[in-house]
Amino acid sequence: MTTRQRELKPDPRGWYRPRIGWVRWDGTPTQPRFNLGTDRKEAERRYAKIQELYEENCRVNGEDQWSPRALSFARELASGKKVVEYPPPSEEDGLEDQQLEYAQMMKVDQDRFPSLQIVPSDPAKYAESVRLNETLITSRLRELEAEMREVGALVGKSGVPDRLVTGTLHEALDAYAESVRRDGAKLPSGELKPYQRLRITKVERLKREHADVPLHSLGHDQCASMVHFWRNRPPTLRGTPSSRDDSRHNIGELFRFFRWLDATSQFQWTMPRGLTSLSRRVEKFDNEKKLSAVTKATYTPEQLAVINRHANPFERLALYVGLNCAMGAAELGRLVVADFSLRSAHPLAARLGIDSTDEDSFLSCLRPKTEVFGEWLLWSETAEMVRWGVERAGRLGVDLLFTWDTGEPIYDEDLQNPQAGFANIWTRLLDRVRKSHLDFPELPFGTLRDTLPDLLRRDYSDDLASLCLAHGTPSKADSLLDCYSNKPFGRLHQAMRQVREHFAPVFAAVRDPFDDAKHYLPVAVKERIAELLRQNKGTTEIARECGVSRMTVLREKKKLTPRAGAGRGTSGHQASGKAHP
Repeated sequence: MTTRQRELKPDPRGWYRPRIGWVRWDGTPTQPRFNLGTDRKEAERRYAKIQELYEENCRVNGEDQWSPRALSFARELASGKKVVEYPPPSEEDGLEDQQLEYAQMMKVDQDRFPSLQIVPSDPAKYAESVRLNETLITSRLRELEAEMREVGALVGKSGVPDRLVTGTLHEALDAYAESVRRDGAKLPSGELKPYQRLRITKVERLKREHADVPLHSLGHDQCASMVHFWRNRPPTLRGTPSSRDDSRHNIGELFRFFRWLDATSQFQWTMPRGLTSLSRRVEKFDNEKKLSAVTKATYTPEQLAVINRHANPFERLALYVGLNCAMGAAELGRLVVADFSLRSAHPLAARLGIDSTDEDSFLSCLRPKTEVFGEWLLWSETAEMVRWGVERAGRLGVDLLFTWDTGEPIYDEDLQNPQAGFANIWTRLLDRVRKSHLDFPELPFGTLRDTLPDLLRRDYSDDLASLCLAHGTPSKADSLLDCYSNKPFGRLHQAMRQVREHFAPVFAAVRDPFDDAKHYLPVAVKERIAELLRQNKGTTEIARECGVSRMTVLREKKKLTPRAGAGRGTSGHQASGKAHP
């Protein structure tokens, strides 16, 4: 049983003094009060640490009350200490060998209260205590080995290890996952970032696939066997072989675990010599080996034009920015209004060696994963869609460009798969396309990110393709080049002006990119009805040929009939619904 989490409230003098847990004074249960100071943010941090300590205390003691030692630690946390100093035992403790048992007592409390950072208050005495314990363990192990050899329990080279390695593989993996939860990169809300949560998921799979063996038996051969297991791409829960990327990522997490296990003081395991030189190359099946000069599938401008005809304004915004700036869900989902400079000449145009006017628009931001700076010239069509998106963000009162109508981010980093929102929007768009074009290829949303770099690499150079992707350095031949010169953003912007013509069919596919009216007919049917109406075909004949009712034909005819004073601007159009923003 643990204390209930309550909202912290200051007393009349502005002090935060909550009661946490229980103690018994003369047999009477009471709740001790902790003075956490007057700063709310700091008080909340101390409160959370004391709550966590109390839960560990109750779990260890099996009862809902503070132990004297845990309560003393809690008092130190309440005073603002982040590190608890552990004093050497005194004569009053009644220990046979105070020097020997200092390290032992501290290790016991470190295991009991993993949320605490416990350090010795007397480092010299602690170091001597550790040395005495290691000497004692070595002596005992030698005595045990001699005794076991005497009775014939040890045969050949096998023997008792020369140092005590406690724990099992699964215990170490659990401790490793806990270290990721504690130390992994976090969002402003305090939640782990998606990549850190993915690491914990991978640790669970490592536990599922590898037997729980004592750590002292985890030598070079056993570790190599674990690596080879993933190199050979074991089957998933669905029975299909693991993908190459999945196996490669699991091997990477396995080596991160080995390095952590070697460095941590929680276990006495040492990484076997030669382990880091093991091959990590993941096998590729014969059917995955592509004998082709084209290995990256992307949509052609004509196919992108088809997609554009079926898109609503919000989908078109993602299509244009993703195509123009080589961005996927992770990049688009983090864009904020301040990243864009619309209708403004580049302030460093002369330094970049380009001509720029107030008709130009640019996007400048850091790539989320690597924090590498990237900058892109926006085509006029993209800039107009961004202007629409900025106005929409203003109406919603948010800074992010890509949100649901509720203002919640589409790229939700609190989810296991933050990219799911963009993937679902893209899937629904392609579903509409395939109602008119049954054999239309289905490529993932991420292919938008590949399209422009593929063109730049083909028609211009590798360094411009790399710069467009906001990779670390555009020159792989000289990793130090960035230390002595600027990146060629001027050449990238010039190339962007030129490749706009390559994508002209995409933008020409729609007359009004801001039309947010819902369309209940496949685009191919609507276009056929419009064509037959221009040919002055009769309503009944059109309905029969297109497989729709006469009322549908009349409704489409009414939409195509121009109205006096009708016009459409770029403002006042909203995306509708969370499913179709």
